[in-house]
Amino acid sequence: MKYVIVQGDGMADRSQEELSGLTPLAAADTPNMDALAGAGEIGLVETIPSQLPPGSSVGNISLMGLNPEEHFTGRAPLEARGQGVKIGPDDVAFRCNLVKFGENGRGRTMADYSGGHPSDPAAEAMIDELKEKVGGGKFRFYSGVSYRHLMVWKDGRNELDWKRADLTPPHDISGQAVAEYLPGGAGSNSLSKLQEQGRKVLSDYSGGPNGIWFWGAGVRPDIPTFKQRYGLEGTVISAVDLIKGIGSYAGLDPVDVEGATGFIDTNYEGKVQAALDGLSEDGLVFIHIEAPDEASHMGELETKLEAIEKVDELVVGSLLSSLSGDPDTRIMAVTDHVTGLKSGTHERGAVPFAVSEIASLNDQVSGNFSESAARKSGREISGGPELFDLFLSEGL
Repeated sequence: MKYVIVQGDGMADRSQEELSGLTPLAAADTPNMDALAGAGEIGLVETIPSQLPPGSSVGNISLMGLNPEEHFTGRAPLEARGQGVKIGPDDVAFRCNLVKFGENGRGRTMADYSGGHPSDPAAEAMIDELKEKVGGGKFRFYSGVSYRHLMVWKDGRNELDWKRADLTPPHDISGQAVAEYLPGGAGSNSLSKLQEQGRKVLSDYSGGPNGIWFWGAGVRPDIPTFKQRYGLEGTVISAVDLIKGIGSYAGLDPVDVEGATGFIDTNYEGKVQAALDGLSEDGLVFIHIEAPDEASHMGELETKLEAIEKVDELVVGSLLSSLSGDPDTRIMAVTDHVTGLKSGTHERGAVPFAVSEIASLNDQVSGNFSESAARKSGREISGGPELFDLFLSEGL
């Protein structure tokens, strides 16, 4: 059997007044995910344990069939793995956003958590300058994609209580004054100083990022592979280092797709082709699309609707067309967490999934892939491991 997971990051949301009380997922035109819901199983899954913060790191660990309470040790080490950055046993890794600060008359604000989505070459030049003027020694910067980068504190576990470090994700404080959200906790003064040094280095750049922001601290995790757990191998396809890193730890081969951006302009066709190329017997392909999540963080309803519809048409629809009638392929559409348009950030709440055999799909079967339809199904799954057991079960 071949298995395909299509993960539309942050597709789930709350009802919107502008959509007559529907969620974006319910209002969007999604005939292909609707077909999966009609032909197979639909339900709700709790991807975020109550003791852990809602977010893509925890949510995607869960969707790869793991218990985040056992295997989540921070976001940044997962991104480091996705970038090929080695983390020592006593190192602490941090997500380092290139951000844009503003002023509101009372102090500095978080004007844009993504720094205006700088191009990769522009961002790499900024990280190189940070390496030269701020980094070195125990603080090491690594360039990633657009605004998403890393800083590794060599042997930082000896100086920082990373589990208790108070580090706020920048997308949680969009438009707010940043003074009360500076790094807190034992050993965090070094991080505050480093952020301020980074701001001074980047202050001459106009129109884009003018500072850095640390969050997502963590240490190297211990994650069992799909081969060890299920006898499966496969690939992970994403523009986002976090997802590549989780997949890599779990034994999936990350595939780089030219033109994959982590935004609505990503190369959907290239991702689908990479999935088809990597699909094999007793194999798993995990395809991740970041665009719906980014649209929510920006508070752009129309962009989120467009992103969901692109996931449906250009990814799910293309896969169903290419694999039509295949008796040995199973596909799941799912999302990792709620990302609220109104809040602009990740939220708690069960999210919908739909699982079907490719061979079960036909033009006569109709369903609805949405939060409300999943709730009405009565199927509620407590976490990723239980969902994965369903996905692989012979009796589906």
